[in-house]
Amino acid sequence: MKKQFATIACILLAACGLTACMDDHDEPNTDGYLITSPVSLGEVNYSIAQLKQDKASLFTQTQSFEEIKEDKILEGVIAANDCGGNLYQTLLLRQIDGESDQAIILKVKTTWLTPYFPLGQRIKVNLKGLYVGNYSKVPTIGQPYFTSSGNLRLGAMLLGKCATNVELVGQPNPACPECQPIERTPEWLRATANRTYLNFPQLVTVTGTLAEADGTATYAPEELQDAGYAVDRTITNATNNTKVTLRTSTDSPIAFEVMPQEECRFTGILTYYSEWQVQLRTLDDVKPVNEQN
Repeated sequence: MKKQFATIACILLAACGLTACMDDHDEPNTDGYLITSPVSLGEVNYSIAQLKQDKASLFTQTQSFEEIKEDKILEGVIAANDCGGNLYQTLLLRQIDGESDQAIILKVKTTWLTPYFPLGQRIKVNLKGLYVGNYSKVPTIGQPYFTSSGNLRLGAMLLGKCATNVELVGQPNPACPECQPIERTPEWLRATANRTYLNFPQLVTVTGTLAEADGTATYAPEELQDAGYAVDRTITNATNNTKVTLRTSTDSPIAFEVMPQEECRFTGILTYYSEWQVQLRTLDDVKPVNEQN
C-alpha cells in the first residue's frame, strides 16, 4: 500500500512540475539566434528607398512579385510587430536615411515574432533568395506560397530563410525615430497624389471618431468578420470630411474590446486599397484626444 501511495505521489509531483513549467510562459531563447543568422550578413549596400525605386513596376501592380538574385543587403528598424495579436506573421521594417523615410512589410512564417523582433530592433536583410513585390497592393518582402484556391501569392518567408537572410543588429531601442509615428492630417489623406506605394506602408497616427461606436459595440465581433477573418470599422473626421478604415483581426485580443465613443488618436500601419486603412499594433495605440493635453 505504501509503495502504491509513493508511486501515485510521484506521478502527482511530476504533473505539478509540468504544469508549473507551462504556467511560467518561458520566453523563447532569442540569445541563441534560433530564427535569425548567427553570423554577419556583410555590409549594407542597399536601401528600402532603392528597392522601391528599382522595382517600381512590381509595386504598381497587384499580386506581383519576383526573386532577388543578387546580394542586396538593406537595414532598418522594426516599427510594428505582432505584440498585440492584430498583425499576423508581419513586421514593419522602416528606414530613415537623411531625407528618405521608407518602410516595407517583412513577412516571417512563425506564430509569434515579437520576442525575436521587438519594437526598435535594428536588423539587416539580405534579399538574395527572397521575393519582393505586392501582397494585396502592399510592398512586401517574403516568399511565394499557394493559397487554398491554388493561386500563387507572396507570403511569409520560411524560418530556414529567416535564419540565413535576417540578422539582428545591436539592442532594441523603442524610443528611436523609426518607432515614432508620422502624423497624417485629413488634408494629406484626401490628396489623391499621396495614394502611391511610396507612401505606404507607414507607421502613422490619424485622429477621429469611430462611426460604429455606440458604447457597447466591440472592434471585431466574429459575426461581422469577412473572408480575411477581420472587421472594418470607420474612423471619421467630421470637420474635414475624411474617412479611414480601421481593420482589426477577429483573432486579436483587441477584437473583444468596446470601441471608444470619444475622439481618439489611432496609431498603426497605414496602407491603401480602395481607401486608406490602418491596422493597430496593440490597444495602447488608441489614445483619447483629451489625454493628449
